[in-house]
Amino acid sequence: MDDSLFTYPGAAPATEGGAALLRDAGERAWALVREHAPARRYRPGEPVVAAGADERCLWIVADGLVEVADGRHRAEIGAGGVFGELGFLDGAPSAVRVRARTDATVLRLTLDGFEVLAGKDPALARRLLFDLARVLAVRLRDLRRLA
Repeated sequence: MDDSLFTYPGAAPATEGGAALLRDAGERAWALVREHAPARRYRPGEPVVAAGADERCLWIVADGLVEVADGRHRAEIGAGGVFGELGFLDGAPSAVRVRARTDATVLRLTLDGFEVLAGKDPALARRLLFDLARVLAVRLRDLRRLA
């Protein structure tokens, strides 16, 4: 994996600006996240998550672009972006489908993986949860602006 994977030299539009996860985290923190979130490579058009999927996990785009769609809305998420945060937090099935728009690498952090990470580094786990709350706040504000 690229060492510069989670550096943010300016907000790339596909990263949704404020929706990038752990933007200022160092390599040590990301190494710990990657240790507990296996990476998977996707080809363009390949499904990442199906609507209705019942997986309690958080997905972090390491590189490439994915498209998130719910039937009415679509968004592209790039490196550093995250999706699946609602299901990760509340355990409900996915309301969206996600597919790769380009070759993409996505990290998959399950709730069990998060709990192990939290046992090793509680401060990082707390930071990750607060950052998820920030991502949700950004997205909620964006939805209000669209309404």
